[in-house]
Amino acid sequence: MYKKYFLLIIAVLILFSALVLRVVNGPINFDNKPIYFDPPFVFDDNDDLLGADRDEHGCITSAGYVWCESKVKCLRPFEEECEVIKELPSANSQKEIVNVLVSYPLPGVSVSSPLNIKGMARGVWFFEATFPLTMETKSKEIIATSYASAEADWMTEDFVPFSATLNFETEESEGNLIVHRANPSGLKENDAYISIPLKFE
Repeated sequence: MYKKYFLLIIAVLILFSALVLRVVNGPINFDNKPIYFDPPFVFDDNDDLLGADRDEHGCITSAGYVWCESKVKCLRPFEEECEVIKELPSANSQKEIVNVLVSYPLPGVSVSSPLNIKGMARGVWFFEATFPLTMETKSKEIIATSYASAEADWMTEDFVPFSATLNFETEESEGNLIVHRANPSGLKENDAYISIPLKFE
């Protein structure tokens, strides 16, 4: 009886020893040989890693993400539109009313000529289905003017899609796209616009 217990203890010890050797030598491949791994990769602070270039909002710019103020999140403009909700009303306005939503270009993006502009504006922003656009440099030099055109019936108080194309040339690196409200009366109190900061490629 003691011999059986002795043999059982010996078998357990042999199995335990084999398990320890397997762990120490690493996993075994199909040729029944140990597989050895190199030490893990170590990145120092100077490594250029994807995701290390987050902006002040936490958006990873190298992956194409930008901050969308209207949706309060990071997104890729080529996957999801971001409407710029920003308007400077006339001086005698009692409150700020959003009349223009620009989906492209977004503030701060790099653009080149010709620039295709898209968005939506309320019917009150148009006159004869158009409203003026201006491109200016950071030093306030006007480098292009054009008109945005309504892509649907503009005789409404609702939002109407619009598009436009601007051709420009400049040696400067930054500027602004100015989206003006149509003002056939010429009266200053009817003026309104939005300004979108851009970078020039």
